[in-house]
Amino acid sequence: MGFSVWRIIFLAFLPALFVVAGCKVPLDERQAVAELQKKVAILEQELESSVSRQQGLQKDIEVLQGRFEDVRDQLLKQAEELRVLTRAQVAMKKRVTPKVTKEGKRAFVEVQGSAPSFSKEEERVFEKFYNDSLVAYHNGDYENAVKLFAAYLRDFPTTVKASNARYWLGESYYSLAQYAQAITEFKRVQKDFPASTKVPDALLKTAMSYEAIGGRGPAIAAYNELLRKYPAGLSAQRAEKALARLE
Repeated sequence: MGFSVWRIIFLAFLPALFVVAGCKVPLDERQAVAELQKKVAILEQELESSVSRQQGLQKDIEVLQGRFEDVRDQLLKQAEELRVLTRAQVAMKKRVTPKVTKEGKRAFVEVQGSAPSFSKEEERVFEKFYNDSLVAYHNGDYENAVKLFAAYLRDFPTTVKASNARYWLGESYYSLAQYAQAITEFKRVQKDFPASTKVPDALLKTAMSYEAIGGRGPAIAAYNELLRKYPAGLSAQRAEKALARLE
């Protein structure tokens, strides 16, 4: 900082030379030495600060590297799951062909006459998709649950969890107080999956949805249908209590 290397060295040892020589250090030289010492101290502080910053940056780089590897692994996993889902969709389209009835209504009929079968890898991906949707519901994220269950049913309507997904789609709408949509989904459980264990619950929630919008008559009818078809179970017990209150 304005001094040559040899001048700095000379000034640093100048007081010692005067002491050895038995001479007093001139005032101006002592001031120069003091200023030099201050500058050296400043440089040392700056060096320490620079080293600290470098160490901090190194730690930040290591943290970012770890996060990058986590994101990369997650993306690779999702890409593999997407490939499995795509293969499953293609396989499902091959198994199902469109057929138009005499009335002009469009229906989908299984080519092989049986429910489609999937590989263990495909079933694992379906299961994860379904579980992610259910987690969203249980976390109170009902809008996201609606999107996830609807997407599941759109792409994979014939898996073993399809009836459950349809029921929880109705529950998601019910939790959002969108009772008309909830009734539609609960009725589809009864229509599309008549053998499902979710049918009694769907009948119960159909009745409760009608109650929520002031439909006392349809609610009573749904409760009675539930008791007539499924007289045992918790849903039937709740239906009995509801009828005792309404009638």
